[in-house]
Amino acid sequence: MRAGESRPEEASLPVWWDSRFQDGPDHMKILVTGGTGTLGRDVVQTLREAGHEVRVLSRKPGAGADWVQGDLTTVAGLDRAVIGIDAIVHAASATVQPLRWRATDVVGTRRLLALAREAGVRHVAFISIVGIDATAYPYYRYKVAAEAVVRENMVPWSILRATQFHTLIDAFLSAFSTLPGLATVPFKWQFQPVDPGDVAKRLAMIATGEPRGMLPEFGGPEVRDFKSLAVSWLKARDSGKRLVNLPLPFKFSRQFGEGRLLCPDHRDGTTTFEQYLERRYAPHP
Repeated sequence: MRAGESRPEEASLPVWWDSRFQDGPDHMKILVTGGTGTLGRDVVQTLREAGHEVRVLSRKPGAGADWVQGDLTTVAGLDRAVIGIDAIVHAASATVQPLRWRATDVVGTRRLLALAREAGVRHVAFISIVGIDATAYPYYRYKVAAEAVVRENMVPWSILRATQFHTLIDAFLSAFSTLPGLATVPFKWQFQPVDPGDVAKRLAMIATGEPRGMLPEFGGPEVRDFKSLAVSWLKARDSGKRLVNLPLPFKFSRQFGEGRLLCPDHRDGTTTFEQYLERRYAPHP
């Protein structure tokens, strides 16, 4: 936005617009790491719809000047990815690859930010997870360590912690339902599932604004126990499986049941789990 101009009237803005984060230029060059992932795809689409120039960093090959194939664990492609970039949305993570957690999430983040600093990048917006410093879930230790790297301020930063995505809850329930005729889940686990598209909109606004450090957490619209989520999931899939409680003897399991992954004072997302299931599983003409 040029000096002397004012923001559009609130009535003309999208319903998800939050003016707290809109203090950056109207047109920016933004790198999205993990741009082909669940969240990254939505961030890329949201930023492009808002008129920004987006470059995708992915381990997968792609075509065009707006795509760089690279790897956080080897530094391959990272120098090309950050050239000419104003801000980075760092959404890449080795979520389901335990042997790559440290190399990707911690060491890879450090390498990316060191190169970004040399390239003059002015802002990194890092997506993290609510409750990672309050549970013993192994992956979360590496997310805490990655946050610490971001906080070193190699590049001015913002960190947004969000609750679990609907897609992750869906994947969890699939994993707990592999036995014939049974869905075995820890009934007492508590989640506040959020739609990746909702998080992407907030993250896009953060990336196009000024660095703000640690931001308020971003949660889904409902706090739910895992049993109720499983009931809705089985119904949406028209599954006749019997639902059975599966207590797990792990510290993190008890902590999940205590609500360590929740932020009930921040129900920012608007899409419920049932709405996600309708979109994902309902037959369409």
